Amino acid sequence: MAWAVFLLVGSVLSFTCAVTAQLTNGTGDIRSRTIVVGSIEYPGFLNKRDDGTYEGFHKDLLTELTAILGYDFIIKEPDDQRYGYLQDDGTWVGMVGELIRGDMDIALGLTIASPRETVIDFSTVVLDERLEILVKKPLPGMQIAGREWWRAVMTMPVWFMVIASFLLSGIVLFVIIRVSPYENRAYSAEVGEASRLSTFGHSLWICYSAMSWQGVDYSPRSVSGRFLFVFWFGFVVWTLILCTGAIVGLFIPGPIASPMAPVQSFDDLAATDEIRPVFIRFGRVDLTFKSSPIDSYNRIHQKATLVSNTDEGVRLAREGGVAFIAESSTAQFYSNRKPCDLMSVKEGNTFTDPRSQAIGLQADSPLRKPLNNAILQLKESGKLNLLYQKWIYSEKCPRPERHPEVSYSHVNPVDYRDIMPMFVELVVAAILALCIMGIEVIWDKRTSKRPIQRTAAPTLLSISPKTPLTSGNKAKKLLRARTQKQRERTTRSRMKICRRLYMGCRVAAGVTSGGGGNQRAANPIPSCPSGLFPRACPS
Repeated sequence: MAWAVFLLVGSVLSFTCAVTAQLTNGTGDIRSRTIVVGSIEYPGFLNKRDDGTYEGFHKDLLTELTAILGYDFIIKEPDDQRYGYLQDDGTWVGMVGELIRGDMDIALGLTIASPRETVIDFSTVVLDERLEILVKKPLPGMQIAGREWWRAVMTMPVWFMVIASFLLSGIVLFVIIRVSPYENRAYSAEVGEASRLSTFGHSLWICYSAMSWQGVDYSPRSVSGRFLFVFWFGFVVWTLILCTGAIVGLFIPGPIASPMAPVQSFDDLAATDEIRPVFIRFGRVDLTFKSSPIDSYNRIHQKATLVSNTDEGVRLAREGGVAFIAESSTAQFYSNRKPCDLMSVKEGNTFTDPRSQAIGLQADSPLRKPLNNAILQLKESGKLNLLYQKWIYSEKCPRPERHPEVSYSHVNPVDYRDIMPMFVELVVAAILALCIMGIEVIWDKRTSKRPIQRTAAPTLLSISPKTPLTSGNKAKKLLRARTQKQRERTTRSRMKICRRLYMGCRVAAGVTSGGGGNQRAANPIPSCPSGLFPRACPS
């Protein structure tokens, strides 16, 4: 029995000595050795100088932790330059794999994820991150993306009203030219017999010429046409004034306005084909969008372009037409760096995939508790936020958070309420123009039915309507010839009358023919009244 107790005590002592030796040689007496810290060179977080030293948010964080804990840290970059993910063969790569193998004591900049927590430990949260969209900043006044620029000038109802008024004016003008007698005659005289009746296309062309202020080849002559044209021209002038004001407003941004991003959310990015999503292959964004149950996330992942690193994604974003999806710290860092051509867009939903960044440790590491206490002290004192502001917001570009989100909201497109009064007036004017045209038709028919008053017979010098009009010597010769013909006809008529009277007078005087021939009295007509025998008659 004694030997059994002796063996039990010996086993307990051996186990205690082994654990103590492991803690002492491993991480037990951590003050006696340098802590190996894993981190990846990343703009704003860890930058390597020419002399081999480091600077950035992570370097300053280690400096503050050293001041609190009294530890010595040495930075070691992973061989594969990856944060860590699980391969198909079940092995971990990146800093997570080196923590598992014991090549690193802690790792900075790791995102807390459930697969990683199964193999390593995490400290308390250092930074709260969320996904943001990094896009090229639009030029001032050109904040309308793609084909949506026309909606910044006039709303859809206004466009429909302008088109409807244009067609209405063209149709009514076409009817007036075809039906109104006064318009028809004036149009035929001015345009020509070949275009006696106007076509509908020419009526539209007349309205368009007036709308574009280019002048017209024909202006209405009738009262109805002019009445319609006055109101159409007034509608055009009013519309151009409103549109000019809206267009000028696009090029005059407010003094503290921030430009409007081409996409405002992940739903917008999933719905459009003009902006191409980009994110890092095997990164947090890639894994999130690939395994997400949200339909918009799946559509984004299907049409996304994968890049190998952040620099390549930022380069594509600066070229335009690309939305680089990254963590909020990354997006805010690059949006505040010269040449200040990028901007970060926050998802409107505050619950969109929130993530936290913490310090990764080996499983059951004794460093976890002191690190948690030190991080809490930095948060409570505000030093952690100051470090973040120092390296992420370098004040090289204006911060959009410091300005009210006006986004050119002072520019309002022309609304239907602005143009509705003139549109109603034009419709009423078109109806009245048709009524006036009807009055013109009735009046023309009544005047055409009045009896024609007879005039005096034409003189000898008058010219027949059938005679063609000429000029010069030909006209004079023609006039003389007609006068001579009329004189000859008059002479022949008078001679016929004289012969009849002469024969009547002879019969009345008893002069007859007999004997050997005709005998003639000394007085040819002795008893014939002198008034019946005109002296002008030839003998």
